[in-house]
Amino acid sequence: MDREYIVQGGGEKDPSVAIWIQTESQYFDLRIPHDRPVFTGRRSLEDFSRDELMQLARQSGDTGVCSIENRVATWTSWGGRFGFFCDDVAIFPNDGRLEPRGNILYERETAKSPVSYEEAWVQQPYDHGLVAHLTLRDERSPDQVLAVLLVTGRYAGYLERSTSASQGSLEAQLADAGADLVRARRILDCEASYAIRDHAGTAYLIRHSNLPFREGRVLDVPAMSGRILERRENLDAERAHARWRVESWFVQR
Repeated sequence: MDREYIVQGGGEKDPSVAIWIQTESQYFDLRIPHDRPVFTGRRSLEDFSRDELMQLARQSGDTGVCSIENRVATWTSWGGRFGFFCDDVAIFPNDGRLEPRGNILYERETAKSPVSYEEAWVQQPYDHGLVAHLTLRDERSPDQVLAVLLVTGRYAGYLERSTSASQGSLEAQLADAGADLVRARRILDCEASYAIRDHAGTAYLIRHSNLPFREGRVLDVPAMSGRILERRENLDAERAHARWRVESWFVQR
């Protein structure tokens, strides 16, 4: 689902980018402010000034488990230091009331919310295909999860383990880093990317990423089929000394 807008406290509609991908066992959530500058010509975090790094700190990426009871969804982030969040996201509780209307899912505050809000999530065109949840594992230490990949047909979400041990927001962490640009860049060096492919057999191209220089590039999504996934085989990955492990899958018909 792509978010059409969010309204907080009766204010104006905010069209910032928000992407939601849900598989049988896990979700992926990416949020990028609508006013993020267009950082053309950048190739790595080394090309960003401190002020520009602070702008990147206003983004959020998360993965975890979603449960729904009486149309109230509860989200539980997964795996300790996976993902990252900004100040704007930090104020929200981990639940929301859902109201589906056709292909739009409205989410509103519960009694736990500090402010009233409404989000309109638009379900993307129905896509027949594979729905899979994979984790990238270190071959030398298989219990070490390096990244999570969720694939729903032509859509894919990828999120890496956080490069920071802090539970604080990115803005707070960068403020604490001060003028130490090496530390600031290390804090932000955790990719969350959303990719789409045109049709089966083509590459997944990154459409939105917290790392602007990743947009337009190919996302590492291994070749999958029902036969391969049924065997729960470890799949080849582009990262050295790492393999994809299948956590859940089914074929959406």
